[in-house]
Formats: sequence, structure tokens, C-alpha cells
Amino acid sequence: MKKIVLVQPNCGKYDLYILDMPLGLLYLSRLLIAAGYEVVIVDQRILREKTSEILTKLLLDSSVAPLWVGFTVMTGEPITHALALSKLIKKISSTTPVVWGGIHPTILPEVTLANPAIDYLIKGPGERAALLLSKCLQEGGDLKQIPGLSYKQDEQMVHLPRDEEVSEQELPMVPYHLVDHSKYFRVGFEKKLFSIMTSRHCPHQCTFCYNSSLMQKKPWIPDSLEYTFRHIDFILENYSPEYLSFIDDDFLVDKKRARAIFQYLIDKKLPMKIGLRGVRITDLYRLDDEFLDLMAKANTVHLNIGVESGSEKILNLIKKGSNPSMIFEVNRRLAKWPNFIPLYNFFSGIPAETIEDIRLSTQMILRLVKENPYCQISGHHQYTPYPGNLLFEEAVERGFPVPSTLEGWGKLHFEDNAKNCPWIDKKRKKILDMIYFSVYFVDGKYDTYFAKNNWSLRLLKPAVSGYKSIAKLRLKYLFYHFPLELYAKDLFYWYLYDRKD
Repeated sequence: MKKIVLVQPNCGKYDLYILDMPLGLLYLSRLLIAAGYEVVIVDQRILREKTSEILTKLLLDSSVAPLWVGFTVMTGEPITHALALSKLIKKISSTTPVVWGGIHPTILPEVTLANPAIDYLIKGPGERAALLLSKCLQEGGDLKQIPGLSYKQDEQMVHLPRDEEVSEQELPMVPYHLVDHSKYFRVGFEKKLFSIMTSRHCPHQCTFCYNSSLMQKKPWIPDSLEYTFRHIDFILENYSPEYLSFIDDDFLVDKKRARAIFQYLIDKKLPMKIGLRGVRITDLYRLDDEFLDLMAKANTVHLNIGVESGSEKILNLIKKGSNPSMIFEVNRRLAKWPNFIPLYNFFSGIPAETIEDIRLSTQMILRLVKENPYCQISGHHQYTPYPGNLLFEEAVERGFPVPSTLEGWGKLHFEDNAKNCPWIDKKRKKILDMIYFSVYFVDGKYDTYFAKNNWSLRLLKPAVSGYKSIAKLRLKYLFYHFPLELYAKDLFYWYLYDRKD
């Protein structure tokens, strides 16, 4: 039996408080497992410093050496970690092929494959391509018959057309047994959490999003209800989760389909709670109270909502389809259901944004929290350009220095990418850094997620409560001077990292 090793690299500070199962690698493994390959998943987010040691042992295992080692890679910090491990593999075993897939290799295959540590990459859907590549490496064959594959031949790059999505009817059930579920968590969650994806991609074309860079032939691909119900039953029967997290990019695209899933969960009569990672304001706006009641009866708790900006000008520019009055109305309506916790995400730093646009965002944040005591602000990040979409083209025109190497792309971080955007001066960057930190203290996140089950962090609650007023004043007036609290940020991240199991 041939072994295939799949690696989930570190993603950065995000890993400290949200660590979901590596669904991309688990889903990729389905056809490989069915074909008789042994798949080993190595998750650097969990193993941390032990990752290199474990990869070394796997590579030097003379009994079952890996056929190839694969990485799933997003733009930004994951590139840095994946590249370091890829170079380690080449140093230990120069003949072991290294394969990259995921968002970044799909968007930028040329720059990715140019790195000598990478032998192959798979663009777009990878299930069928991974299986065909495995057979080709094991038995011989024509690489040109593998859809979505990119490789080097005679010092030239060959890029084959991407594969069509594989329908769920062709795929076995997800091999969740490949990972230790107890290692995955979200800070502050007492429930046994399990993630599931029931659709792929997003039908909307927001100008800043990686989905619009991927240019899918079918922008939204839902699993059939029959497969979705079977998938849910498989998870319930084998893993007994207390919280089911739907990580679809947009769960409410098809209202009828979503209704059927909620009703199915209600009929199960389980005390399990659920969360939706991808929900749009425009989707929620068109839901009536009866539908929201249904969601509540299904024990829906978290709704992760991409608000993005409080400026109507910016919302129109990025093609969100929403406006501030719509956002406020949805927030007030959701406040009628105490079990709903809307988690609103914002970002700043796009080329056309002004200080007034930023002020409108911070004012919206304060108003959302005031009008709905259950809502939370999940973050106020800094714009990261993704090649291939309209906003990226404008960023380049404004002087964004497009990295020419993988190492360069690895330096883009969502929490402080303003330093890479030349249209953002030092004053604006200080404002954005201040907002990024302050929004974590304007609602109940600290009590809910950090201090709830950690006695040492509970000791800081009086200080955090006192800082909440300061954070709100900073957001209200965009007061960025004397940001002494920013120096505590890295200490707090160190504390979380040092105490991860």
C-alpha cells in the first residue's frame, strides 16, 4: 500500500483561537482512500515544532516511503510555513515529489511552480487530479491526462486546464478518522465541535474576495439534499457532536434548500447547536420572521456575517449588494432572537477608502453593538489584494508592489497588511492598527471566549472592562495617539500560543 502525506500549514494568529479540522485535505482524501492509498494528514497547527520531526520520520521510513507530499496553501502566512516544510522535504529526500494545491496555487500557478521546492501543483478541484497523479507516479503514465495539473518539463512549465467539480455521487464519505477530533477547538467553546461543508464557492462577485479571483465555471455548487442528510447522519452517528459548524462560503444562497436542512436538524430532536460561517446581509434581509424562527428552533447560534464597511460608497465599490440602512435593520431584527450571536466582520485599506469611510465603519460598529447586545465584532482586518479580481487591478495601479516570489506573497498578513499598501500613509496605518486591536474589546468577546474557562485570563477582566470604554472612545474619535495597549497585543498572542495543548 502506497502512502501519501498531506500537510496543513500554520495559518498565523488565527490558529490561536479558531482551529477547525483541515476539511480541504479530508475532502481531497476521499478518492485516494477508496483507491487503496494510505493517507497521513500532518497538521502543523497542532503539531507545531514537532512537524519537522514527524515529516522527517515519514520520509525516512524505508518500509513505506511517501509517494508524494501535498500541501494546501492560502495566500499570506501559510505560504511561508508550507515553503519551509517543502524545502525540508527536498533536503531530506530530493526524489519525493512535493505537490501544492489550494487557493494560492490556483490563482498564481506560475509564481508558485517557479519555486524549486515544488514539483507539481493542482489548480481548482483536486480530488480526481490527486488520484490520477498518484497512479501516474506509481505506475507510470501521461501527466498531460491529468486535469488541473501544472508541472515542469524541459525547463518549461506545463499548465493543464482545470478539472470540473466532482459530484458528490462520485465521492465516498469524508474520512474524518484521519484526524484526532479532540485537537480541534474554538476558544471559549465548551461544546464538542465538528465542521461540515455542504456547498462549495460563492455565487457573488465581491471585488476583493478570492472567490472572484478563482473564476469558477460554476460559482456555487451545493451538495444534493440527499447527500447532505446522509453526510449529517454519518457525523451524528459516528462522532456525536454537540456543535455543528457549517463552513459553507454562503449557506443561505438557496432559501428552500436551507429551510430543508434546518427542518431536518429540528426533526432529529438533538440538543446540538449549530453555527453558520458564511452568511450575507442580503440573504438575511430577505428572510421573514417565520424563517428566523425556524433557524432558532434548529438551535442556530453563530451567524458569521461579512459586513465589510459602514460606508455605502465602499459597499457599492466592492459589490456587496447591501447598504448601511439594510445592515442596521438586519441587526435590530436579529436582536429579537437572544440565541442568535451575529459575528460581524469588517476590513479597511482599499485604495479608494478615505478617513471618512473608515469613520463610518467604526461608527457602525459602535451602533451595531449598542442596538444588539448579543452581537459581536469578529474583526476589522486590513485589505489583502488577491490577484485576478477587480480590486487587485486598482491596487496595482495605486502602486501595490506585486510580489514576484512565493516568499514575497508569504509576507501578506490580514492583520497588518497596511504596511504593504503604498496609498496608506503612516498615520492611516496607525489608525487601522488601533482599530484592529480595539474592536476585540467593544463587546462581550473577552468574557465569552477567553475568560470564561481560563482562570488566569479571568484575573484580567477588571482591566479589560476598564479598557472597553477606552476602546469605544478610540473608535468613536479615531484616536490613535499613545497606543500603549498595542504593545500588550503580542504578549497576549504569546500567552495563547504558549498554552496551546
